[in-house]
Amino acid sequence: MDLLSLPALDGLNAEQRRGAACVWDGRHTPLTATTAIDLGEHQDRSGTTCFLRACKRCAEWRALSALHQHTSSCEPCIIDHTQCPTGLALVRLVRDTRR
Repeated sequence: MDLLSLPALDGLNAEQRRGAACVWDGRHTPLTATTAIDLGEHQDRSGTTCFLRACKRCAEWRALSALHQHTSSCEPCIIDHTQCPTGLALVRLVRDTRR
């Protein structure tokens, strides 16, 4: 998830900070275990823990963008993405968003 650029935590509303709404577009409320991609726990500057999630559409778009950017400059990915942990993780994330 570190490859996906997350918005600044300070700019998120309460629903986004607790994972009830998509971290990127703020819609798709309420997100559920089947409609969301878990982006993990993050702490803001004050030390408050945020439980970020995204809708599958936004996560797929960002994962595809990160995958294209990464694979264009990663020689192992050009040959075989399964030989690169980063490329493999991004491919799996894209697949997960499509389920």
